[in-house]
Amino acid sequence: MSSTSSPSLVTVQVEDLLRFFDEKPDWSLKRATSVVGIAGEELNAACFQHYVKSKGGSACVLREYKTDQPLPVTTGKMKGYRLDRWIRVAWSDGSVSVYQTEIKNWSAHAIGGRIIPVAATAEELRASKVTLWRRHWDEGRHCLQWSGTSKVLTRMSVPDGVDKCAVRPLLIFWEALAPEGEIDKHLFNVKVAEDSPGDFKDLWVFSVSSYLRSVQAPTLDLDMPETASRLGVLRRLFQTV
Repeated sequence: MSSTSSPSLVTVQVEDLLRFFDEKPDWSLKRATSVVGIAGEELNAACFQHYVKSKGGSACVLREYKTDQPLPVTTGKMKGYRLDRWIRVAWSDGSVSVYQTEIKNWSAHAIGGRIIPVAATAEELRASKVTLWRRHWDEGRHCLQWSGTSKVLTRMSVPDGVDKCAVRPLLIFWEALAPEGEIDKHLFNVKVAEDSPGDFKDLWVFSVSSYLRSVQAPTLDLDMPETASRLGVLRRLFQTV
């Protein structure tokens, strides 16, 4: 990845990203944690923003006015669940959604991670997507399996200027996953149990790997200001010889 002329844009190599996170090649070993630390959450959020743009909409991360850092996503209490981003989306049909977003960087490098070759057949990819989705979702109870993901269904304290009725829960996974019947979708929604803690009716899920596998261009310019800044610091401190 290299910074473009804009201080907030970063150019990513699509196939190399997929190989790094989904194939776990030798050159990626023992480096995933460091890469995720520099770019992980922002990469996943930026890919979602790019997807929205590809559908004719626009998306932005809500940020602090003074610091330009992402607004905190909390219950408003000192203790309790915290999520990763508020993302405002204006869809092409004129509707607006504001997603309280949890981001999971899990990939082939994670414990129990699944390797999915970039050249996987459609049938192989379909099987992997369904298997990975079933790890996270209990179809019978209409709920997420783990507290690290199910917290996204807890209502967060809405930022000033945001209509509570526009808020939706969104899970962004790196992993290529989808339920049966939604296998070709990168963004999908599932009904949640009526006793869901945040009284949401639906959970929205976006798969970064799934989306990138559909992209025809070899590179993408993504809005990643924090990553661009970190890369600038690294270039200032270190040079190869």
